[in-house]
Amino acid sequence: MQPLLQWSWLTTLPLRLAERSPRPSLSAANGRLLAVDRAAYLRAGGHAAVRDQVLDDVALVRAVKATGGRGGVTDGTGLAACRMYDGWADLRDGYAKSLWSATGSPAGAVATTGGLGLLYVWPAVAAATGSLPGALGYAAGVAGRVLAARRTGGRSWPDALAHPLSVGALGYLTALSWRRKRRGDLRWKGRPVAVDAAP
Repeated sequence: MQPLLQWSWLTTLPLRLAERSPRPSLSAANGRLLAVDRAAYLRAGGHAAVRDQVLDDVALVRAVKATGGRGGVTDGTGLAACRMYDGWADLRDGYAKSLWSATGSPAGAVATTGGLGLLYVWPAVAAATGSLPGALGYAAGVAGRVLAARRTGGRSWPDALAHPLSVGALGYLTALSWRRKRRGDLRWKGRPVAVDAAP
């Protein structure tokens, strides 16, 4: 699951354009290792300006951009290593607390997970029934996952072969996140996550 984060940036976000663009929708960040120019950080209001945001790392990049700065992601595997989660329960709760925010709206969640399913799950299902186009689509998804893993120092095999399962799990976690948000049951490390009631 976790390698989907780097894979998603490398396959869906034009990184150099995102770095230069002031558009909030073209913002990405990874709070595990975040470096911000001091002047830009202060101009943006620092972490105090984003203290109420679930995805405070992305919100901070957006605040920096809104005040004239630039921001994006780069490969930091040569600088640091991090294991974000210690097993399924931690990963599930970590993603469930924030995927609702990352997808923006229920419609955005359906569009995102539906599109990913169509591109990466459906070809694997079709390949299992003997479809050549399905097999080619599945192979393309696996190849993309291998390239992302090699670029970021991740493990390629056998993980890439399970890419459709990872995408399916992401869909499940996105639905769980929206369900918990609607119920007011978002929690992180035993603490409730405060969010607005809408949407």
